[in-house]
Amino acid sequence: MEKYAAIILAAGKGTRMGDVNGSPIPKVMFRLNEKPIIEYSVNCIKNAGINKVVLVVGYKREMVQEYFGDKVLYAVQEEQLGTGHAVSMAKDVLDGEAESLIVFGGDNPLIKPETVCSLINLYEKERPTIAMLSVVSDSLMDWAFGRIIRDENGEVDTIVEQKDCTDEQLKVKEGNPAFYIFDAAWLWGNITKLKTENVQHELYLTDMIHLAREQGKRIVAMPVSEENEALGINTQDQLKEAEEILNNRR
Repeated sequence: MEKYAAIILAAGKGTRMGDVNGSPIPKVMFRLNEKPIIEYSVNCIKNAGINKVVLVVGYKREMVQEYFGDKVLYAVQEEQLGTGHAVSMAKDVLDGEAESLIVFGGDNPLIKPETVCSLINLYEKERPTIAMLSVVSDSLMDWAFGRIIRDENGEVDTIVEQKDCTDEQLKVKEGNPAFYIFDAAWLWGNITKLKTENVQHELYLTDMIHLAREQGKRIVAMPVSEENEALGINTQDQLKEAEEILNNRR
């Protein structure tokens, strides 16, 4: 059994990205400095020392599979029923194969391997059920990030997606970049408990946070090393912004 494996979500259509030369492609296959967006995610996790990587593919999945070949493993999400549903599709591939699972999106190309390693170190030191990244920013409304809600003791209690936030919750400045480490046995034992009681009527992976708290489990959150690491890509403008960020890192 591996100590860690990674699940990278890559099934989305990317409807806000538009078409490339009139031919729709999966969002994660749009080019970022001449490489598919998702290649940055795969390289990041492998550079952090994680060798077993599962891509959850769906829309136009043959394009992703042809690009990566046998360098990674695959799970298929036939219907896009939410991030929680997407992760559950990897169970047949990974159940019993790793002690802990790193889960994040293939449209998050700016996370640094060093940040992943820091989160792993925190996870191994604190031994929570879930460790996650966070970002504190005044731009959360523009980024449409879910809000990390903490209890009176400062412990992570729940994550509320922006579309489901109350006016008060929208004022919270700590957002969720959707990068997690889960205890694998706990994740597989509880992911079927997710419900679609939200605006989108989808199975949100973020609801696993509150579920863990209801069970008395501990969640820890670590801020990214710099705000722009948290930027995900949903539009062409965000793609251009990511290119500028990467070019300035060189």
